[in-house]
Amino acid sequence: MTKEMKWMVNTILEEMERMENRINRRFEGIEDRLESMQHEINACKLERDSVSLLIGKVDQLERRIAS
Repeated sequence: MTKEMKWMVNTILEEMERMENRINRRFEGIEDRLESMQHEINACKLERDSVSLLIGKVDQLERRIAS
């Protein structure tokens, strides 16, 4: 392999490594955002369940008062 060809191959490999690093950083950012969103979703589900329980208790109390 000639010197120029080795240089070209090395340059291509270096660029591929830079691209891989950029892609990996993007995926890490996406994973962090997905994890954050999952926490928000879980909090919303918990809040919904709490509200449902409270509404049920209010209904029970209204029935007891009405009887």
